[in-house]
Amino acid sequence: MADEHAATSEGQAQDIAAIPDPTDVRYLTPASCEITLDAMESLHVRLADGTDLAGVYPVYAFPVACPDGFVSLVHSSPASGEREIGIIRDLTEFPEAQAELVRSALKRRYFVHTILQIRRIAWESGFVAFDVETDKGDVSFLMRLQQDRAVDYGRTGKVLIDLDENRYLIPDVQALDSEQRDTFTRFVYW
Repeated sequence: MADEHAATSEGQAQDIAAIPDPTDVRYLTPASCEITLDAMESLHVRLADGTDLAGVYPVYAFPVACPDGFVSLVHSSPASGEREIGIIRDLTEFPEAQAELVRSALKRRYFVHTILQIRRIAWESGFVAFDVETDKGDVSFLMRLQQDRAVDYGRTGKVLIDLDENRYLIPDVQALDSEQRDTFTRFVYW
């Protein structure tokens, strides 16, 4: 009985050793994977070992600091759930066509309005109400007055996050005209 238990434990240890450690970081390179679109227009990744993965989506690790780097590719399937395939350190290392597929998927996932002009900022029902012109048209939105809702973008910019988790980018607060800048910093002073 003891020998049988030892053999079973040894067999389980070998099985576990064969499974890649999910906490290990795998960096993806053009040599280790190829990124294409599948028939459903979603990302498809073929790994160097021949593994084909459909239903892949990209996730930023540092969306503001590294928009072209440290992009995690995640595979989602009903059978295995969500699993990280690996991390792309730098999209510019990939062929332009593959890098553009990932960038397009990121743009769909991280939809960001760039604020061109601030028309009005005021208190409304305990929230900060913005009326702005963006690169995608006129927008009004509400934001909580919390530091994590207006985060730094580079040295002089801000990313504002509204109640619905939409993102609004001011690339350079200092580039706003003086009236807009004064109004903005009266509400968002950090």
